[in-house]
Amino acid sequence: MDALTSLGLILLLALLAGHLVKALRIPEVTGYILAGIALGPSILGWVSAENLLALEVLSEVALGLILFSIGSVFEFSKFRRMGRQFLYLTLAESLLASVLVIAGVLTLGQPWQVALLLGAIAMATAPASTLMVIRECDSEGPLTDNLLGIIAVNNLLCISAYAVVAATIDLTSGLGGTTVLNAVYQAAYPFVWQLGGSVALGYLVGLLLAGWSTQVTETGEMLILLAGSILLCVGVARLLDLSPLVASLAVGATMVNLTARSRRLFSTLSGTDPPFYAIFFVLAGADLDLSLVPSMGIVGVVYVLGRAIGKFVGAVAGARWLRLDPKVQYFLGFGLIAQAGLAVGLTIAIDQRYDDFAPIVSTVVLSSVAIFEMVGPISTRFALVGSGEAGRSPSAESVSTALY
Repeated sequence: MDALTSLGLILLLALLAGHLVKALRIPEVTGYILAGIALGPSILGWVSAENLLALEVLSEVALGLILFSIGSVFEFSKFRRMGRQFLYLTLAESLLASVLVIAGVLTLGQPWQVALLLGAIAMATAPASTLMVIRECDSEGPLTDNLLGIIAVNNLLCISAYAVVAATIDLTSGLGGTTVLNAVYQAAYPFVWQLGGSVALGYLVGLLLAGWSTQVTETGEMLILLAGSILLCVGVARLLDLSPLVASLAVGATMVNLTARSRRLFSTLSGTDPPFYAIFFVLAGADLDLSLVPSMGIVGVVYVLGRAIGKFVGAVAGARWLRLDPKVQYFLGFGLIAQAGLAVGLTIAIDQRYDDFAPIVSTVVLSSVAIFEMVGPISTRFALVGSGEAGRSPSAESVSTALY
């Protein structure tokens, strides 16, 4: 089946799956993922590995749009008021998940390098599925705000943690005849380039978008401007070996702080991006290799349990320490279970960088992603409905506009 036919099939079956799961009170995103699993190589094989590779650019664009929307959390007045709270909560849930995974993996006798790599990846929470469920539920309130803030900060923290771990592994693997200063430079440069360069790229694209938006009035023109800016950002990030996730996040953060028209732009985006989101999640489901789940072994079980317990307990402890609303304390951890894009991206980076540790890290992470992507959206919906925030948004507009 060619890529174009696969794309049409993906959209139609995503729509069908979304309607079917609604009757079961399951998030649409879960239906999209299930449709992808059914279409992909794991079951029917109608969407082949070649199709997935050909359509990969659409997934990256969709993820760019998602991170762009989440970037609105960094609106200055809001972040000045709640930024410290977001940071403390993110540190609590991320670090506890990481520590539990590292301790568990070391207890099983695995190399410390494997333990640290898995610990860094365990921090990641999937922004895409979380935002999708929030939008589907029309959710608004303190729990929703904290979830959005955490997934925005979480991705930056996870990338930073991975960079530190990678630098530590590189430094302890031997200087290889080079000087200590040169070894430190070689280890630190990728981190500085990935994080600093991605933020700088996002800021520049955000400046372009904010400046040009003052000359655009029609909805169609806004869409062209938004699509062009995100495509430019993702494309240049890939070309320069930067992080499209961080760059797209920085575009949204820059945009929301530089122009009063940002609310309209985010609202315009929310009415046109569902096809991209459907494609993204169906392809994510098709890319899941279910055959890895039985082979994940005891290390995989420790990773899944350690990460889930750490996320939940860390979120509860952080929320209680900050004396947040009791409903936030109870339900926040349920909204942080999903894991996908960034974890897979870091796994690919490890495959390319560490031949000795890649096999076990890849097996554990990719098999656990299949579990977390199935459970995560359902868990997030449970949190939003249980807290009473589902259906409270004044309209079906983008969650981003509800942050103001």
